[in-house]
Amino acid sequence: MKKNLFIVVILCLVLVAVPVVEAEDHGQFFDSSHDVGKLTARFLKLARHNNEKGGDSTILISPEGKVMLIDSGNSGAFTHIDHVLTVLGISKIDYLVASHSHTDHIGSFTQLIDAYEIGQVYTSELEYPESYSNSYTRAMDAVKAKQIPHIVLVDGDSFTFGEEVLVEVLHPTAGIEYYEEYPLHSTAFINNLSLVLKITFGESSFLFGGDLYRGAEVELVERHGDKLDVDVLKVNHHGEDTSSYSDFRQAVSARIAVIMHDAIPDQSVYQKFIREGTDTYVTSIDGNVLVSTAGDGEYTVVLQH
Repeated sequence: MKKNLFIVVILCLVLVAVPVVEAEDHGQFFDSSHDVGKLTARFLKLARHNNEKGGDSTILISPEGKVMLIDSGNSGAFTHIDHVLTVLGISKIDYLVASHSHTDHIGSFTQLIDAYEIGQVYTSELEYPESYSNSYTRAMDAVKAKQIPHIVLVDGDSFTFGEEVLVEVLHPTAGIEYYEEYPLHSTAFINNLSLVLKITFGESSFLFGGDLYRGAEVELVERHGDKLDVDVLKVNHHGEDTSSYSDFRQAVSARIAVIMHDAIPDQSVYQKFIREGTDTYVTSIDGNVLVSTAGDGEYTVVLQH
């Protein structure tokens, strides 16, 4: 009884703490007519599947309508991702990005490749043996089978998303040194090699860092410093206390943070963002989250709930 009461109290506190910023009818989340001339990011609420974490998946649409999908959640996430893409009228994914090779980020890649026309696939250099990740192996096999251009990204690379949006790669650096027993006990190793993408449209900016842990966050701050300063942050590693250490949060100085989690994230991390004045949203509470900007440094946030 005490445990259940504690959980209820925590949930109530979280619901009270979540700020509502320019929230409109959640039907707008699925209305792509509002996307014209804007950079939009739709952070999807994903559920657990076969004991797999929901994971991350974000649909970005450029001002002229190009589509980027960063991560694809777990193997059961395809149904929801496919539904959102279909409602938005999307039949082609121009840029399909895997932040790293864990199942909760690449689980639906193969299904997406089978169902949609894919322009290009972007990954890091990291490779994951078949014996440890069927999702990664199947995804890479599907890319080869369909002869989709596969671009490996490292720190210092950049590319344009449509005509007006710049994507800069801030991590990992080139050349991965695998330890002798890899991939045994490799969770932190792989997470720390997540792609970090800074996406800039005019005066507006977003940062996506997969499941980066503190160790890589420290390296990132040392290498890039002020370059990490953005308006919108996809919080690293689902808002867990493995990540989002103080110097990293300070360097990013986000105005808006989105935590993608299928349950209640670590409260210490959540509260740190809140105390620092960051408008913070959690997909497990707010549902699908839409953040859009005309590139003027101003943002509209639409929540499903």
